[in-house]
Amino acid sequence: MDNRQKIVASAKEMFWRHGYSTTSPRQVMEASGVGQGSYYHHFPAKTDLAREVVAANGRDLLEATRAATRDLPTGRERLAGVLSLAGDALAGCRVGGFTYDAGMLAEPELREAIGSVFATLAEVVEEAVRDGKADGSLSSELVPEETAAMLLAVLQGTFVLARASGSQKSADAAVAGALALLMP
Repeated sequence: MDNRQKIVASAKEMFWRHGYSTTSPRQVMEASGVGQGSYYHHFPAKTDLAREVVAANGRDLLEATRAATRDLPTGRERLAGVLSLAGDALAGCRVGGFTYDAGMLAEPELREAIGSVFATLAEVVEEAVRDGKADGSLSSELVPEETAAMLLAVLQGTFVLARASGSQKSADAAVAGALALLMP
């Protein structure tokens, strides 16, 4: 692992556990074992590192989404695969969690990076909705864009509810309810 990768890996963990706003570059340097010169060579500003962390977490989320939906024959099954990402809702979402960090949202470029991840995820979900309408596994009345927005809200909401209650049950109930609403 090169120094850049060490910095990003450490920052991913620290931003998740402690937040972007409360994690200093010095803490990331110490956790990664990388010196100040190397750190600032790769990331002249903290926002540069944050943008890379959001992008890396976004790639991880999209990879997990594609893995959860790969080779599923119907659109509805693919949507169930997307919602299965709430299977460990207590862990939270490493992209959605950034929306609670005021420091992230105060930086337009970081807010846009987070939004870009969700826009790409919405495209994956919209495609599954279109396919489900075509294969008959979903209601023909569904509007792909609206359905994708609702399912992403359900997915993100499962993380919030589970963490607030300390129980996976609320997440499981939300997923079951969303899937029931999608029946043709």
